[in-house]
Amino acid sequence: MNKMFAVLGILIVIFIGAGNLSAQGDVRSAIGLPIPVGASVIWGQVEIKGLKPKEKRPIVTVLLLAEGVEIGRSQLNDQGYYYFLEKARDGAFLVVTVGGTEVGRQPIYSSRGDRFDMVINWSEGLGAEGEPGVVSVKEAYAGRSAENSKRFDKASAAAKDKNTGEAIKIFNEIVTADPNDFVAWTELGTLYFGSSKASDAEKAYKKALELKPDFAIALVNLGKLYLSEKKIDPAVETLTKAVAAEPNSPEAHHYLGEAYLQARKGSLAVGHLNKAIELAPVAKAEVHLRLATLYNAAGMKDRAVAEYKAFLGKVKDYPEAKKIEAYIKENSPK
Repeated sequence: MNKMFAVLGILIVIFIGAGNLSAQGDVRSAIGLPIPVGASVIWGQVEIKGLKPKEKRPIVTVLLLAEGVEIGRSQLNDQGYYYFLEKARDGAFLVVTVGGTEVGRQPIYSSRGDRFDMVINWSEGLGAEGEPGVVSVKEAYAGRSAENSKRFDKASAAAKDKNTGEAIKIFNEIVTADPNDFVAWTELGTLYFGSSKASDAEKAYKKALELKPDFAIALVNLGKLYLSEKKIDPAVETLTKAVAAEPNSPEAHHYLGEAYLQARKGSLAVGHLNKAIELAPVAKAEVHLRLATLYNAAGMKDRAVAEYKAFLGKVKDYPEAKKIEAYIKENSPK
């Protein structure tokens, strides 16, 4: 699948600790396991707010991604802690999943230490508004049976191992056993999308949205599907719904902006592209390039220069940095 259409979520770190040596001491106390002296560690605590008394705690897993590749996963312990025996590196991401569904991600900055604590606002589908520093998990399906939860884990593992056919088979078993599992329908749609089975993907996403019309993940991915097929009007309509369902989603704003660009409505596109950057300044740094290209085509060289400068300020060692620097020099006031 084109990298442009990868599934992303919404996650902002609330607290970032510092110091590798102090982190080792703290993480030992938190997880109760010995960490070798001098070993690199990335760790933190995920707090779930909003659970009702006696309500079962959802299964939350944190993934560590580097250059788009999963290099580790850690299920929260009873106290909500996760850890990876890895060195923090710029460009890596922590991805939070609930019941196998991605609900947010946070870029890692090596200069800011090793501890990344996060808060999940658990609204159990009530549609509470997101807020800065909080992950919206209203999309998670709470009605999955124990048997289907096992199937879900098995399907997710198959997908991770790139055994797409097996993953599709198992997700189909899940929705056959429980046709109301809109999260499983969405996962099925994403697998079909990645297998270039657009018609099957569209049907699966639409089924998810029949069950939960404001399910932002399905809306965003269906919008991306329409964009990939050059179905611009349906893309705009679907992504507009995604923004309404999840106003704090940088992904929804990003691709609604792209849809407006394809519809030749640049003035509408700019607002959403800028909003995507505002919500995820580093993760959406490439949107600066999109805006720079747009401004350059419109003859607004000064604005293009500003976007290029902003991009280079966020992305180090960009392969075409010299070309961008030359453009900046050529079009800056003498």
